[in-house]
Amino acid sequence: MSQETVKEAVENYIKAVNAKDPRRISIACHFPHFRVMGDNVVYNWETADDLWAWFEGRGSGDGWGYSELDSVSLEKLTDQKYHASVHFGRYRTDGTLIGKYISLYIVILKEGRWGVIAGSGNG
Repeated sequence: MSQETVKEAVENYIKAVNAKDPRRISIACHFPHFRVMGDNVVYNWETADDLWAWFEGRGSGDGWGYSELDSVSLEKLTDQKYHASVHFGRYRTDGTLIGKYISLYIVILKEGRWGVIAGSGNG
């Protein structure tokens, strides 16, 4: 597996969220899925629908419209696991910046596909 395939898994997650499509999120991620937030609160979701419902509720308060990747740096831990350092921006639908963020995504090979299974960030 090339690192490019792992990077595509991260990119596919961002594209799925931007498309507001739980089906695509279920392909880009593995479940159960968890996140450690900037305030150290841990969330765990059993399905993509659960993750999307949480995300939609969280993003609606600040006018979130989409996210853009600034950079993705990968570190190989095993043949089936990478850490991805992800820098991204969150934007309103009118293109104004909400904020810049850094996250660590854990990307694993499971059931024949790469997907994000966990994350930790400052957002």
